[in-house]
Amino acid sequence: MDMNSKWMNKTFLALSIQMVMGVAFAAEEPALGEYETVDEEVVVETAASVPDQTRQVETQAAEESELGEYEAVEEAVVETAAPVETQANQVVDASQALQQQEGDATQAANLEEVFTSNERQYSLIKQGEISSYYDIDYTYYRDTQLDIEMAQGQLYQLRVQENATHSMTNTFTFQYGVKDNLTLTASLPLVAKTDLLKDTSTAGLGDISLGARWEPFPLKAGRLPLILFGNLSTKTGDSPYEINAATDLAAGKGYYSAGVGASTRKYIDPVVLFASVSANYGFKESGLNQRRGSRIIEEFEPGVSGGFAFGFAYSFNYDVSMTMSYQQSFNTGAEFNYNTGESYSAADQTSSTFAISLGVRVSPETIVNGTVGLGLTEDAPDVSLGLSFPLDILGFGKKIS
Repeated sequence: MDMNSKWMNKTFLALSIQMVMGVAFAAEEPALGEYETVDEEVVVETAASVPDQTRQVETQAAEESELGEYEAVEEAVVETAAPVETQANQVVDASQALQQQEGDATQAANLEEVFTSNERQYSLIKQGEISSYYDIDYTYYRDTQLDIEMAQGQLYQLRVQENATHSMTNTFTFQYGVKDNLTLTASLPLVAKTDLLKDTSTAGLGDISLGARWEPFPLKAGRLPLILFGNLSTKTGDSPYEINAATDLAAGKGYYSAGVGASTRKYIDPVVLFASVSANYGFKESGLNQRRGSRIIEEFEPGVSGGFAFGFAYSFNYDVSMTMSYQQSFNTGAEFNYNTGESYSAADQTSSTFAISLGVRVSPETIVNGTVGLGLTEDAPDVSLGLSFPLDILGFGKKIS
């Protein structure tokens, strides 16, 4: 009995231990299953990520392809930029050439304007336009003259005349454009003179003159412009043959005269060359009653006078310009007739002057010119000074419709 109880107890203990171990083993199996499940999920996720990676690779390839296309476009743009840049350079070159041409034209027009403002006999004004100028000129003339006449070895006339004259002439000039190729002019001088040796002076109206300038041929490339001009000078000033020559001064020349001439000019960058010729004829004056020594002058024949001039104008810039010219004139054929029936032929005279003019632009449309002249011969004034400016700035210039 005791033996059976021991075996039963051992058997029950063994079964109990076996059941406990079985339960423990069974408890460990779900954990292992979970681990295996986790491994499977990892494997599944890894397997699932393979298509994703494949899609990423395809997307990256596509993006690289697109990047390649952009790079191709950029290369095409770069390749296109070369001809565009060339075209731009061509446009710039053309613009610079056009600006240069416009600059040349502007310089030529400016030089032409500067030149004609000082040398008005070389230009015309447009039809229907009027313009006016004011000129003030100062001259100093000193000379000693001997009037001698000999016939058959005898001296009939000996007269020593010394002159030291200061003259101031204020001239108002008006111009009107009848046509584009025809301009009429009128000049009104006011003269003041002083002779220091005679200790006398005078002031009054000078000789009014009328003139015209005509361009017979239209301007064409390669052909020099030609302007013909003419003038008629009156004797409105005091006549030197109707005063006391020993004590008085005259404001005029004392006779009528008519003159003709021609002028031309040529623009050669950067200067304007110009030249002119002229001739004048003085009409005979009679009925005079001026005492010269022991005789009385009854008639005076002025004779013929003429001259030429040439020079150039240069523009330093838009505001400042310079004109240099040489002028030479002569007078021949002058003759005096006396109450005794005798006549006297005066010696021919030649006058040469070198002049420099400086023009300054004081406004876009106004140029003031100052001139200095130096006499080169005995019959020319020793020194001459001049100032000229348009009266248009005072409202005396406009267009008549």
